[in-house]
This record gives sequence, C-alpha cells and structure tokens, in this order.
Amino acid sequence: MLFAALAVRADGTALPSNLRMNGFVTQGYFLTDHNNIYGNSEDGSFDFRELAVNASWRPKSDLLVAGQLMSRRAGNVNDGSPQVDYLLLDWRLQDSLETQSGLRLGRLKVPYGFYNDTRDVAFTRPSILLAQEIYYDMSRDLALSVDGAGFYRQGMAAGLHLDLDLMLGLPKTDVAVEYPYLGGDMPGEFDSGLAVIGRLMLSDPQERWRAGVSLLSFDLDYEAFDDPVPVMLPGDGQLHVDIAVLSGQARYKRWLFTAEYMLQHIDWGELGGVVALKPEVDLEAYYLQAQYRFSSQWDLILRYGEAYLDRDDRDGLDYQARLADLGIASLPAVRYARDLTLGVGWQPSPAWLLRAEWHRVRGALWLPVQDNPDRLQLERSWNLFALQATYRF
Repeated sequence: MLFAALAVRADGTALPSNLRMNGFVTQGYFLTDHNNIYGNSEDGSFDFRELAVNASWRPKSDLLVAGQLMSRRAGNVNDGSPQVDYLLLDWRLQDSLETQSGLRLGRLKVPYGFYNDTRDVAFTRPSILLAQEIYYDMSRDLALSVDGAGFYRQGMAAGLHLDLDLMLGLPKTDVAVEYPYLGGDMPGEFDSGLAVIGRLMLSDPQERWRAGVSLLSFDLDYEAFDDPVPVMLPGDGQLHVDIAVLSGQARYKRWLFTAEYMLQHIDWGELGGVVALKPEVDLEAYYLQAQYRFSSQWDLILRYGEAYLDRDDRDGLDYQARLADLGIASLPAVRYARDLTLGVGWQPSPAWLLRAEWHRVRGALWLPVQDNPDRLQLERSWNLFALQATYRF
C-alpha cells in the first residue's frame, strides 16, 4: 500500500519520529420516506462508509510530503474502490511567526468555501451532509482535488489574518462527472480538462469572524463516440463551468453563524443534444446556518438552504415545456431544492463522533441519478433522517 511504503525502510527499521500516520472510519445510515440517497434509503440504507489512512513526513524543515488513501462507498455513486485523495509535496518558502507561504505539487485538495478542502473528515464538518447547495456530493469528484501546482500564503496583513490559495491543475474527468453535468452516463467521455482556482479568506486575529471569496473555472473536453450522435445526446465539444462562492462566518459566545452564496455559470452550448436546449444557465444557491455548542461534547445545528439550476427558471417549468416540445416527459422538481436541516452532534471522546439529523426537502436537484434512475418517479416533498458514527485513529 501507499503508506506502508512510507512507514518502514527497506531494512525494516522504523522511519524517524517526524512521520505521522492517522486515519478514520465513518459509517452512515440514511432513511427517507420518498426518493433514494446513498442506496435504497426508502427501506433504510447502511450503504455509506468511508475509510481513510493518511500520512505526512517532513524530511527537511521546509519540506513536507503528505497523502491520503481513501475508500468511499456511497450507494451507487461510489463503489468503495481505494483512491488517492491527495498526495503532495509542500515546499515552505517563508516560515515565520507571522507569515507562512509555499508551493505545493501533486494531487491537491481544491480550496473553496469553508469546508471543501476538509469535507471528507467528519470531525471538520458541522453536519452529516454538508450544505448540498454549495457542497454538492454528486459533483464531488470534480470539485475534490486536481493534479497540478498551487501557491499559498497565510499571515497578517493590515491587522487581519489573510489566507490565500492559488491553484492550476487537471481535474478528474471520469464518468462520475457526467452525471451532474450531462444527466447520466453518456456514450462518450470527458477526456481532458483544466482548472483554475483561487480562494482568499480574511479573519480578525481573535477569529470572531471570517469572510472570503472563492473563484473556480473548469474547462472539460468531451469526446463523443465515432458513431453518428443522435440529436438527444451530446457531441464533441467543451463544457465550461465558472463558480464564485462568497463565504461569511461570525462567532458569538457559544454560537457560530455561517452563510455562503454560490453562483455557477454552466455553458454546455458546444455539446448540443438535450443539455444544450438552453446553452447557458446560472445555477444559484445559498444557505444560512446556526450552530450552538452546549459544551465541548454537544452541539446543535439549524440550517436552511436553496438551490436553483437556472435562476431565471426557478420552478423548472420553462425547461419542462422545452422538453415537452420534443416529446420528452420531465419533472420540474429536479431543477431545484429547498432544504431545512436540524441536527445534533455528540463527541464522547477525542476519537469518537456521533451525529443525527433530519432534513425536510422540497425539490430533487441534489438527489443522485445513480440511486434514482427513474427521475419521473421522484417526489417533490420528502424527508431524510440520517445517523453517522466516526472513529479516528
């Protein structure tokens, strides 16, 4: 395994003490009264689990090697095959009490919003499901990591703490990207892509508030099969996705208030087919979240969010009419989602975290196609109950 090689020298002796190895295992349970998520959740599904091992090694004071190997089972979306989540070389250019800056090379976690670059670690999430309006699990493969290079700087500027990340790389272009952006596994493939990413975060020295902006741009080249492409299916071309996220957070006593807003411009006009009935759309989404910490062990979360695939057609009726003209039946609810979430977390020890939460949802925008192949059978209004246990070592 990747990290077994890091843990022991060729002669069998242990590596120096500056090698760190950790990991975690997460098991979830999902129950819905309608629709499915992470397996057949209408009957109750344990088909969600995560297992990861990570390691970091500092061969020199200014050099860090780090990586994580992860297995993720999520219904019919992820099959549990081990994947390299990240694997990077971090060269520290500046390291003082006030400022740290450096370069990273390898497979890098994508920085956007407050939670994306740590989203796979349950202890860093405020809920079982992150706000799907911004951290859409079905497009996780595209937004999780890229293979490339990045620059970072952390430190003080004008009396504020500044955190800057800039990145250029190649995103994942596997079949999992086709589902959120093309509606299913199409007879073709994304064969290349380019991602340009930047995030700037500011906070006061006492961390009473944080605010930031994240900008991402993806260009994905799609190659159709050589056979003639029916009018319903995408052809050769490029998918353009531009994302802007505004993030704000304030802390008051035991309360933590968070809000994020996203505008995502999707241009699939070059591809043709049904996805290009409206060549460009602006996906708009936001959430408002309040988290109250009763003690070091217990917290309560309340969140409300909305997401619209096309902010100029929020109820999806115009798109439904366009499909009807082609003789295609559709459900407008797959074009939007409104989610009210109530959750509680308990951390009985540093190694264990248990969570429970309830979602009242109207709309089906972020439900996975893989678990709901018959989109016409989806219910507009549905409830989700979830449990999760995580152990870290």
